[in-house]
Amino acid sequence: MWQPVPLPYITDKHPVTLPTPSEIRACTDVLDTRRRLGRVVAIDDRVVVKFGNVAEGQALVYLERYVPEVRAPRLYAMYYDEGRVLLVMERVQGVQLEEVWGVLSEGEKDGVVEQLGQILRRLRGAECPWDGGFLGGVDGGGVRHDLFVSEREGDHWKHLGPFRDERAFVEALAGNYRAHVSRNGHSGFKAGFWQRHLGDVIRGHRTVLTHGDLHRRNILLVEKRRCERTGERVFEVVLVDWESAGWGPEFWECFCASVFFRVDGWDDEWCLRVGEFAGVYLAEAAVMREFHRDFLGW
Repeated sequence: MWQPVPLPYITDKHPVTLPTPSEIRACTDVLDTRRRLGRVVAIDDRVVVKFGNVAEGQALVYLERYVPEVRAPRLYAMYYDEGRVLLVMERVQGVQLEEVWGVLSEGEKDGVVEQLGQILRRLRGAECPWDGGFLGGVDGGGVRHDLFVSEREGDHWKHLGPFRDERAFVEALAGNYRAHVSRNGHSGFKAGFWQRHLGDVIRGHRTVLTHGDLHRRNILLVEKRRCERTGERVFEVVLVDWESAGWGPEFWECFCASVFFRVDGWDDEWCLRVGEFAGVYLAEAAVMREFHRDFLGW
């Protein structure tokens, strides 16, 4: 039975010499300068270190032990250093899907989408280690999503949850929205609407393991070979950035992926392809995106 690992954590199967905290602090090879949080530095061509959070580290350990068919970076160590959590992990030598989607052939895109569907089926087949309709993080904590960051006075970046069932999950969403409008001095009528009706649509879903942030920047492609018949590239798909992973309603993956359509636009077929691997939950995604806009403003 899964239990989150204690810190400091060091796997006994790491194939490399692990960097010291001083070497990590001195490293200046930042892999993605666009990140506000979760800075990642490259120690060498085999190891990266993420200034991350315990929830992501626990998710990586869980995947390695219980869903090894899902390709994710191997976690070698996780510990606190000067008040920050360091995740020492495998460096995946791949390219972000958002960088190459526009130049992939239709056959290559089909192969990527097929693999993503296989990955989600394996995740959704994972058995939740907690009883009942548990909804929360892989570490047993709250839901790692901006909508569940508590708006109550005195709660500093506290993630609400976990929840015993989907009804409690929905009540927390609506209640957190009410706390948000109250704290900002806005009318509570819209909050009352959501508290009355959000559960009319968000109900009756099974609980499944989700990645929670399937933006194309979090999907890496590792080229393995070329098809002899077509010359098209065959990729291994690797998912990174697991800090939002947890057990959620089955529609949650679709909603989280579709939120970015508002930012990235509907300018290419990715918007349609998401439904092919995550499933189409039209009513739930539409309602949740409207709720998301009311709550977070985008």
